[in-house]
Amino acid sequence: MSSKRWALETVRDEILSAIAEVRTVARSESDKQRSHAADWLHELFVGVADRRGLRAAAAKAFSLYGGTGSFSDVGSAESAHAVDRLAKGLRRGRSWFLRNS
Repeated sequence: MSSKRWALETVRDEILSAIAEVRTVARSESDKQRSHAADWLHELFVGVADRRGLRAAAAKAFSLYGGTGSFSDVGSAESAHAVDRLAKGLRRGRSWFLRNS
């Protein structure tokens, strides 16, 4: 991991954008579970205003990840891309290199 410091708002917005992509792909694939998870994730992040809140939300969001049958168990290239993008954002959200703007 690099030592680059990320602005809180930038990381939060990146995560929210990735969640929107996950939701769009889930709806296009009629994946109701992933669509509901995206809605839950959106609510988890939309009101985050500080570094502690973002780190906590990202940690909670990672509870959706795991093995077969989990959020990260995807069935198409589009959903794999969206979920990978979200995971990247969540890793940044857990970083100690966040800074409040």
